[in-house]
Amino acid sequence: MKPATNQQLENYLKAKPRFIRNDYDSSLLNELRERVQKRIKTIPEDRFLQLRIKAILLPGIYFLIYIISLWSTQYAFFLLAYSLMGFMLVIIFLNLIHEVCHENLFVKKSYNRFYLYLFDLIGANSYMWKKRHVIFHHNFPNVTGWDSDIEKSKFVKVHPNDKGKWLTRYQHFIVFLYPFFLFNWFLIRDFKDFFSQTSIVKRLGPIEFKEFVKLFLFKIIFVFYIFVLPGLLTPFSYVQVFWAGILMFIVAGAFGLLVLLPPHVNTKNTFPDVDENNNLPNTWLKHQLLTTNDVDEHNWFTRHVMANFNYHVAHHLFPNVSYLNAREVTDEIKSFCQEHQLPYKSFPLKTALVEHFRLIKKNGSEINIWEDDM
Repeated sequence: MKPATNQQLENYLKAKPRFIRNDYDSSLLNELRERVQKRIKTIPEDRFLQLRIKAILLPGIYFLIYIISLWSTQYAFFLLAYSLMGFMLVIIFLNLIHEVCHENLFVKKSYNRFYLYLFDLIGANSYMWKKRHVIFHHNFPNVTGWDSDIEKSKFVKVHPNDKGKWLTRYQHFIVFLYPFFLFNWFLIRDFKDFFSQTSIVKRLGPIEFKEFVKLFLFKIIFVFYIFVLPGLLTPFSYVQVFWAGILMFIVAGAFGLLVLLPPHVNTKNTFPDVDENNNLPNTWLKHQLLTTNDVDEHNWFTRHVMANFNYHVAHHLFPNVSYLNAREVTDEIKSFCQEHQLPYKSFPLKTALVEHFRLIKKNGSEINIWEDDM
C-alpha cells in the first residue's frame, strides 16, 4: 500500500468539521494555557518516577499472571488468572498505553512509539487505535461520523441525530452485551478498520503494507498465547481455554467501559452536528467543554488504577499533559470556568452511568423503523 497522496489529504482537510473561530475564546484558551503551565511548574518532577516504575511493573505483572496460569492444575485457578489478566489489560491501557499514545511517558518520541507496541502484544492494533483516538476522537468528540471512539457498533445509536437500525429500538435491552466490546475491538473491529472502505481512518489515505504485516503478526501472537499455548501446556481442553479467554475479555470489557463511558456518552453532554458547510456550532474550547465531563470521585483507586481518567476535561483540553498532573490541571480549569462562566461539568460515577443509559434508551425510542434499510 502507498502512503496517502496529497489529493487524499486535501480531500480530508476539506471534509473535516471546522470549529468557529473568535478572538475572545482564543484569548481565553491562551490565558488558560498560561495558568496551567504555571501550575505545572510548581509540581515536583520526581512524581514521574512512579510512571517509569509502572512502565516495567504493570506489563511484568500481566505476563507473570499468564505464566502462573500455565502452571495451573485446577480450572478455577486458571479462570481466576485469566480474569486478573483482563483486569490488568485495562490498567496497562489507562496507565501506560494511553500515555505513550499522547507521548507523555518518555521524552523521546521514538521511545513512546516503540513502547506502544506493547498494545499490539496484549491484543489491540496500536497503529489503528492511535489514528482513531488522537486524530478523530480528540479533535471531534461526540461528532457523528468523526468520533470513532463513540461509534462502537452499527446497532447502537449513540449520537441522537444519527440513523439507527431496526435493532436500535431494543438497544437499552442489550446493554448486557457491552462487556464484549473488547472482544469485538481486538478480534473483529481492527480487521474491519483495515479492510473496510468505509472505515473512518481510510479518510487519511491508504494504509501502508507494513501495517498489515504488523496487524496479522501481532494478532497471531496474541491468539496463540491466549487460546492455543495453554491448551498445549495445561491439563485443560481447548474449549476450557476458549471460555477462559472469553472471561478475560468480559472482565476487561466491563472494567474498561466503567471508565470509558462516563466522560462523554450521556444526556448531560452535547452531540453537535455539522452544517452543510461542515461547520460546527462552537469554538474548539467550548466544544471540548460541552462534550466532555469529569467524574467526581477522587481516591487511591481512581488515581493509581484508573490513571486519573475521571479528570477527563483536563485530558481533552491538554492531552499532552500527563495524567499524573491531571488533578492540579483540573483545579485550574474549574476555577477558570467559574470565573468566565464556561460550562465545566462533573458528576458522580453513578449519575454518569444512569445518564448514559437514559441516552441510549431515548435514542432507541426515536428510531423510525420505516427509515431503516430493508
